Parts: sequence; C-alpha cells; structure tokens
Amino acid sequence: RYRSRMFVDLVDALRCPAPHAETWLVAAAHHTRDRTIVEGMLGCPECGADYPIVGGVARFGPPLAAAPHGAATHAAALSDDPGDRATEAMRLAALLGLTTPGGIVALGGAWDRCADALLALVEVRALLLEPAAPHAPREPLGAAVGALLPLATGQVRGVALDAATATPPHLAAAVRALRPRGRLVAPATVDLPAGVRELARDDRHWVAERDAVAA
Repeated sequence: RYRSRMFVDLVDALRCPAPHAETWLVAAAHHTRDRTIVEGMLGCPECGADYPIVGGVARFGPPLAAAPHGAATHAAALSDDPGDRATEAMRLAALLGLTTPGGIVALGGAWDRCADALLALVEVRALLLEPAAPHAPREPLGAAVGALLPLATGQVRGVALDAATATPPHLAAAVRALRPRGRLVAPATVDLPAGVRELARDDRHWVAERDAVAA
C-alpha cells in the first residue's frame, strides 16, 4: 500500500513502542537503495519484538484507528494543485518554526500531503505517521504505522497532527517526543494537551510549544 522509503538516519530515532524502558531498535536490512531501507526488520533488544519494514514503512502493528471525523477533513482542504500544497507547506513550516535546517519533524495523517513541498523548503527529516496516501520514494522521508509516535523522548523538532491523528493518546505521545521548545500543531477544535503552552491559533489550527524543561 505504501511506497515511502525508510531513511537510515531515522532508524536511530525510532524506539520500541512496548511498555518497557525506552530502548533503541536494531535494524536488519534485507533490501536497501542508497541509504534507504526498503525491506527489512527492526528488532528490540529489550523485549525481543520484531517489526517489519515493508516498502519503506516501519510496521509496528495494524494502522491505528482514526478519530471519528477522520483524515478526510484536512485532506479535503488540500487540493491536488501543487501551488496550494506549496502554500500549505509554507504555512506549516512557519507554524513549526522551521527557520533553520536540521532535525526531525513528524507529520500525522493527511499532513503527509505537504511532505514533499515541506522538504523542498527546509532541510529536515520527516517521519509520516499513519500516512493517508502512498508517496513516491524520497531519501529524507520515512513512514510508520501501528504505534503512537515511536520516537525517542525529546527527539522531535516539531509534530503536526490532523483531525484523524490528534487523539488524546497521540497528543500525549507528541508532547513526550518533542524536544524542549519543540512545536506541536493540531486542529483548532482539539483541546490543548498538558506539557505545552499555546503560542497562537486561528480558525483552523493552534500551535503550541513544549515546556522548556522536559518532564
């Protein structure tokens, strides 16, 4: 279903989602292209769990259930026009404070439609969470399904969640994954989670900043 490729550097930031002490994952590549794991396996040295990488997507389990109103709300707001997507990506980069290169951003659900345009604007690595559509391969892009932000605590520069992925568990996981002063974007209809302070909002989204000192 998905054609995104797992960029090797992103593997270093992934963590086993099982309920135990946070630990890195060991990658075994069965098929690579450049620095990309196309087919392979992620193994947890703590609990022994194995997670396949299939078509470049790390599969921690079945795709997570969406919020009742689903990803269609945001996806419908983005036309297929490249100019519209570029405009939305520029807006997202501003909301996430991506004024300098480097770091990882996580894009939930239908925000994947802005991924290519965002990567054209700023040099970051992007992890798509429960992506809403297939993606053409691109080196700094990875994808994961079946887990709530399976990333190291304090690792992520910014997280954008859509209507489908901005559930309370996803929001709490996003706060945990954000580095101090990292930014979180979510629909305006969603309650602000603990651990962040609101910076701004409009009729579509709010943007919040992680506490300066991580919990």
